[in-house]
Amino acid sequence: MSNTINTTTALEILMADAEKIYQLITKQQATLCLAQCPAFEEIVDTQMFGFSKQVMYATQIGVITEEAGHRILSDLEKALNNVYTALYDEVKGTNKGE
Repeated sequence: MSNTINTTTALEILMADAEKIYQLITKQQATLCLAQCPAFEEIVDTQMFGFSKQVMYATQIGVITEEAGHRILSDLEKALNNVYTALYDEVKGTNKGE
C-alpha cells in the first residue's frame, strides 16, 4: 500500500475542507446565527486557523506550491467575507425598516 499523495489529491482534499468551512458559514447565515451568536465567530476563527495549518503543512511537504496554498486561503477568506458583508447589509437594511 502506497502512502504517497499527489498534488491533485492534496488539492482535492484541501478544497473539500475549504468547502466544509464555507458551508458551515452559509448554513449559519440562513438562520441569522452569525449576527446573534458571538461564539460562532470563534468557531470560524478556529476552523480557519486549523485549515491554514493544513495548507501550510501541504506546502511544507511539497504536495502543493506556496502560491496554490495562498490562493486557496485567499479564495476562502474572500468567500467568507462576502457572506459576512451580505449578512451585515441584510441586518442593516432590516434595522432601517424598523
